[in-house]
Amino acid sequence: MEVFAITAYYSNYSQQLSPQLKWFTTAQLEEIHSATIDVLERAGVKVYHEESLTLLEEAGCIVKDGVARIPGWLIEEAIRVAPSKINIFNREGFPAMSLEANKTYYGTGSDLPFHLDLETGERRRSVKQDIINTALLLENLSNYDFSMSYGIPSDIPAEKGDLHQFAAQILNCSKPIIFTSFNEQNIRIIIEMTLSAAGSHERLRSRPFIILYSEPISPLVHTRDGLAKMFACIEYGVPVIYTPGVVAGATCPVTKAGTIVQMNAESLSGLVIAQLKKKGAPVIIGGGATPMEMSTTATLYGSPDAAMNYCAMTELAKFYGLPNFTEAGCSNAPVPDAQAGMEASIGLLMNQLAGANLVHDVGYLDGGKTGSLPFLVMCDDFISAAKYVGAGTAVNKDTIGTDTIEAVGPSGHYLGEEHTMKHFRSEIWSPTVFNRTMYETWEKRGSKDIYELAREKVAALLKEEVNAPDEAVVEKINALI
Repeated sequence: MEVFAITAYYSNYSQQLSPQLKWFTTAQLEEIHSATIDVLERAGVKVYHEESLTLLEEAGCIVKDGVARIPGWLIEEAIRVAPSKINIFNREGFPAMSLEANKTYYGTGSDLPFHLDLETGERRRSVKQDIINTALLLENLSNYDFSMSYGIPSDIPAEKGDLHQFAAQILNCSKPIIFTSFNEQNIRIIIEMTLSAAGSHERLRSRPFIILYSEPISPLVHTRDGLAKMFACIEYGVPVIYTPGVVAGATCPVTKAGTIVQMNAESLSGLVIAQLKKKGAPVIIGGGATPMEMSTTATLYGSPDAAMNYCAMTELAKFYGLPNFTEAGCSNAPVPDAQAGMEASIGLLMNQLAGANLVHDVGYLDGGKTGSLPFLVMCDDFISAAKYVGAGTAVNKDTIGTDTIEAVGPSGHYLGEEHTMKHFRSEIWSPTVFNRTMYETWEKRGSKDIYELAREKVAALLKEEVNAPDEAVVEKINALI
């Protein structure tokens, strides 16, 4: 583990250091990069998008039968011209996220087919109201930085589901939105919705508050729809997450190093295509790096293996100077139990210490198939703890407290000291739904566990006033659907 300075006050003196995981040596990063170039030069990528194939061939790639073999110099040129920092705003136009090295932000995932019902706890199909409720909840949970839909609405015609998902988010949450869409046609409708709130193309380009999530298909395939959606967003200056979602042992090598190399090849080939379309296009690399449980074929969202892969991908992105997209706060547990808490919190802490940028899928249960609003509230505390640990320990004249120790002396206590009153709120982490009372007090308050406390908090937050756009914007977005 190494440290990096986050606040400097005097020459050659740092007031506070923040802990950071170091996963690879520089030599290992260079070896992974070299192997990635070998894959793209020798195996290449299959591309089902005519404009992209033309751009690749004109740029110097060997293209045959829809497979493009990309030379190393072109990969490195794309890395050089791609933005190393992407500023993201909220719906109101205020700065929200600065995607650059060691700045970490958290949000939910998208497209869950099931939800645990808030009242009954039963697993059922997701509906549009679940997406609305998630957006309302995220607006009022301070440790979430961005929104994803967290559901597929089964009560909406399938071909319009992505439009309703996006509308539910933009109308009920002012935080940045990472969205998915079925095709280029619906992407353009979503951009029209966004323009209704932004007010103009210029404002959307200069203060983007939406990010597209699109992806290749592993191993090493770029689809027509995936690239067409990316190109549509590049046209409007909308940032794009273009990353693979692999299953180690099934769609990529089972070894962690092999997983990283293939994911890197898929991400960087997408980056090349984006930069050939428009130099400087804002693209975020990374991806979903989960292994497969060989005895059940389950995708292991909350496993330590996955968390290790995300630390590795994060360090590789920092090696390139590019923003990255990872996942944490998710679990294979079917309900928000002890396993869910353990898997979610370990992944969140490791991503925080690795310095990942966009950490999504927070609140996923059942291997990425089921959502739970109370679990989102529980994860809000998990994120808070990860951020707190990630900030490190402040060491300065005031926090060392020599004068206070001397004043109290042997056999005294610190309860009445001004130093205690000044620092206890910042020096002792405080959750919102954890149990921290004595056993007898807990019994008197109804013996409620963390899930029940989180469920009560959800019910209270859903009664909060909606922070909706102007009525004219609401009408136009609904009309576009």
